[in-house]
Amino acid sequence: MNAKEAVAAYQFSERSKSELIAASQILATLYDYKGAERTAAKRVTTNFLELFRSNLMLGFNATKNRNFQQAADRVSEAISRLESDEFAEATQKIGDAVSLATTPAQEAWEFLSEHGFL
Repeated sequence: MNAKEAVAAYQFSERSKSELIAASQILATLYDYKGAERTAAKRVTTNFLELFRSNLMLGFNATKNRNFQQAADRVSEAISRLESDEFAEATQKIGDAVSLATTPAQEAWEFLSEHGFL
């Protein structure tokens, strides 16, 4: 890893983490909806999750850090759970994705600190 790669990994990681935390907050609201409202809310939430998954894959493609790919896989699993009305399980998968997406930032921070950039 060099400084440019570390900065990119840190940026992708922090953005992804923020997006995934927002996703978990959105998922928590789905319990409140019924009928057609729930169907629409699930559709919108699924679209956001697909966007966040795409951003994780951008992070993977830019950095080759497999944590981004694994986080994207967890988001895919969350989408499947969401579509099956398994909101608690979907939320758990997003939590797993947050943990995975955080790791590249930690690694990048360590690299930048050790090499005097911070």
